[in-house]
Amino acid sequence: MGAEKYDELARLVTEAKTEYEEFAGGKKVAAMRARKSLQAIKKLAQECRIEIQTMKKGEPKQQ
Repeated sequence: MGAEKYDELARLVTEAKTEYEEFAGGKKVAAMRARKSLQAIKKLAQECRIEIQTMKKGEPKQQ
């Protein structure tokens, strides 16, 4: 697992924060984009978690 996944997570978090701030400022359509970003964060975080567990156990990397 490389730093690319963590960089992607950081980018998604920043994106979600921006969209949430727009939503809090009154742009209701930004809520949909924020939820979409949060869903992508959840998916990528799960992939990272599985990869870490696999590496911890010494098993071959899943693709």
